[in-house]
Amino acid sequence: MASFDFAQFQLEIQKRFSLSASATVDIVQLLSELETVHSDADSLLEQQTDGDRSLLACAPGCQDCCVVNVSITLLEGLSILQFLRQLDSVGLTQIIARLDTLWRDVRGLDDDERMMSRRKCAFLDEQGYCIIYPVRPLFCRSVSSTDVELCRGAITGQVFGELRPVMMHQFQLQLYKTIFLGVADGLEQAGLDGRSFQLCGLIRYLLNHPGQEKRLLTESSLSWNDLYP
Repeated sequence: MASFDFAQFQLEIQKRFSLSASATVDIVQLLSELETVHSDADSLLEQQTDGDRSLLACAPGCQDCCVVNVSITLLEGLSILQFLRQLDSVGLTQIIARLDTLWRDVRGLDDDERMMSRRKCAFLDEQGYCIIYPVRPLFCRSVSSTDVELCRGAITGQVFGELRPVMMHQFQLQLYKTIFLGVADGLEQAGLDGRSFQLCGLIRYLLNHPGQEKRLLTESSLSWNDLYP
């Protein structure tokens, strides 16, 4: 990890998104760029680990960390929105209902309060699988663990003010945090909304207010008060 220049990589990501949006705002192009960045990050992870990620305990159905506040950019929200619109009407109705219930319970909670509530992410199905996994947020992609029990204990311990270490893939953690900052900075540089929002509240709002995607991205008009109700 020491040989990888994260600062330079962040500048490259920033430039890619600022150039993609600088002329004409094309949401399809921006979403395509985000998808490419996800693919590039996967390749970088493979290169840094020589393809060996066998020590990681994270697996489908593992959901111990899915009780935290997750910040996403509006562009990530639009990517998730596009993915959800491909679901059948029954599945989408169920997700909207779960988002309504979860947002009612966790809106306004800080990180510790959210974990203490033990409320699972609205995008987990009955088996604990992530419904939006292909387009999951950058911060979700950053998290890893080499031990399920240590991960579970750390989450529980933090609720009670206990700091317990979790062995994580440090390159993966720093890589996706760097991408998040690069994307946000690039959007801001292009005059678009690069702010972060809570995952649940933002997706709930976008599903309930269709057709406003470009306006929200270009005008940076979305506020906490809009998400709260």
